[in-house]
Amino acid sequence: MKRTVVACLIVLIFSIISLAKPLEVWLTGLTNEELNIFRQMATDYTARYGVEVIFTNLSWADFENKFILAAASGDTPDLGGMGSLFAPELGLRGAVIDLKATFSDYDEVVFNLPPGFFSALSYKGFVFGIPYNANITVGFQRNDILSELGVSNINTWDEMRAILPKAQAKNSNMALQHGLTDNVYADLNVFMWQHGADDYNSDLTKSGFDSPESIEAFKEYVGLYVDYKIPKEIPFFQAFTSNELFYMVQYQNMYTNLKIAAPQIAGKWSMVQVPGTYQGSELVRTASAGGAALTIFRNSKMKNEAWNFIKWITDPQVQAEFSRQVMNQIPGAIFIPSNREAMLNIDMPKEDLELLIRAADVGNISTYGLVAPRLRRRYLQFAAQEAILQGVDPETAIRKAAREHNAEIQKKEVEYSRFIVNLLKGQQN
Repeated sequence: MKRTVVACLIVLIFSIISLAKPLEVWLTGLTNEELNIFRQMATDYTARYGVEVIFTNLSWADFENKFILAAASGDTPDLGGMGSLFAPELGLRGAVIDLKATFSDYDEVVFNLPPGFFSALSYKGFVFGIPYNANITVGFQRNDILSELGVSNINTWDEMRAILPKAQAKNSNMALQHGLTDNVYADLNVFMWQHGADDYNSDLTKSGFDSPESIEAFKEYVGLYVDYKIPKEIPFFQAFTSNELFYMVQYQNMYTNLKIAAPQIAGKWSMVQVPGTYQGSELVRTASAGGAALTIFRNSKMKNEAWNFIKWITDPQVQAEFSRQVMNQIPGAIFIPSNREAMLNIDMPKEDLELLIRAADVGNISTYGLVAPRLRRRYLQFAAQEAILQGVDPETAIRKAAREHNAEIQKKEVEYSRFIVNLLKGQQN
């Protein structure tokens, strides 16, 4: 009799689950293998909360259009996984909700996530997304080449500049991550942050490009190309393995590439933190660190279930398990969790994991402001190209970028004013 009752209860539970509305989650930029792992692991979420999860994978090329069209039509998913800076774009327009104001356990959920990750996800107290993975900029150095030059570590950019002529005399060089591509802003931001500057001033009302700290940072950045002749473009992996580079700035993904595909230099290189800049007595080693973010759409009828999904996917055990499965099932792949505790439990040497946590904890990501990222980044790209390729005085070039940025900020403050007023009203309610 008892067995019959238990069997009936099991059938009833699964019947309820099958009849319940599924949670719809759109993610961006996953491989098919990663998406399959998510689907398999989401059965754990379903077992905990009784809600099925349906995933859709978008490409980085058109994810913004897909989310904008969904928001405009009202036919949105419950959750959207997207680039960090795009979450506030949707949030200010009222398409996704302020997670900090909505959920009472917000602080508990984000406690173990690096604070710098939220620079791109927040605007004047509103928080529109939670990062679920980590993309961390670090350095890779050839220990054997540095040893020949009498150096073991490069802790500051001053030390880098001191070693560069000696290394170049031996036909080796260093390279920044993005060269003069349209992602030049990411390299420039490293120097700006380390000097105490950013793209905006503290209240986001003016450009930060023309602050004394930004001007100093821009001159230092330009000087590496103009005075020290570092490469504007280079095939990183090949150059690093062939001794053409003794140092390169890259995302952590290069770690597995070198481990798997460069056995000829095994034991001759290390992953390190990016060189830093002294502010007073403090060595600041800030570099880019952030992650893809999960947002909850205002039209969702399942906001609590969506929040439970965010809590589930940022749980340290879930993140560590996802990372293990990605690295075991997909040769050469690496998934770094956003949760610090989870980072320490993935399949990498402890010293490398601790380094990634240190880099994440002092890392930062582009600050969200009203000017679309592609515009303000273009100002920096043009300034860099003018100073490096055309010989324009660096201060003249960066001040021009600031003027263009400020003009656009003024336009956007008018354009966004009604959205901001509505958000503030909603927060007060």
